[in-house]
Amino acid sequence: RAMTEFARWQWDDAGQWRDFAEQHQAEMEASFQSRAPCLELAIPPFGTFRMDLKRMRQVTLRGRNPGYEREIRRQARRIEAGYFILGQEGEIFASDEAIDQIEDAAPLEALASLLGRIVEDPEDFSRRSANLSEGELADAFGACELAVDFLKERGFEEIEDGDDCFVVFLSEDTSGLSEALREVEARLAAVRRQQAKASSSGNAANPACSESGGEEDDSPANLVAECSCSSVPPPLPGGAAEAVASGAAAEGA
Repeated sequence: RAMTEFARWQWDDAGQWRDFAEQHQAEMEASFQSRAPCLELAIPPFGTFRMDLKRMRQVTLRGRNPGYEREIRRQARRIEAGYFILGQEGEIFASDEAIDQIEDAAPLEALASLLGRIVEDPEDFSRRSANLSEGELADAFGACELAVDFLKERGFEEIEDGDDCFVVFLSEDTSGLSEALREVEARLAAVRRQQAKASSSGNAANPACSESGGEEDDSPANLVAECSCSSVPPPLPGGAAEAVASGAAAEGA
């Protein structure tokens, strides 16, 4: 049987393995397959890194903490060629990225709004901070730590001031936020499709009752109501009808 291999590249985030972005997955795998010892990756806004594919280490070249190293790894899976591997949304593997774990539309909409404001006018520094303890952001982010994790992964810093919590983007390089916004919008579209599908399945399982306009209500109460409104008196019981008929005949005689 012909076998094929699918690989995912990940980096160590204080003991938790996270996937590299899709565009970096392709670059790293291509270098690995060509037996290159290393490659350089620019990952805005964090900096430029050397990926040592022999020692499986990521080394910061430019950006925060030059010289800092962390582990990377390649996770591979071999499957039979032609085997159906695509998931519901067309993904080969389930992602462990924070953005892909969010199942509610509200925090995704808040993320899209925040990132969209910065991308629209990156020179306006008043748009680069948000108080997560007030208004709609408090409702959207209050029960969704994953949304804050996503912002921190994309270069935001979380700052606590008394009872308030802020996220602030301090880096001058905002080029990576456009990609972050596209990720959020893609995830939001996927969540909405899932919700629409679930709603559609629920309606199919519980069809609405048929309209009563074309059906007659023959309940006793309704029959009584119909009789009371009719201009023709209801028929008398058999014995009473005969008595009335006899009386009428006698009067006629």
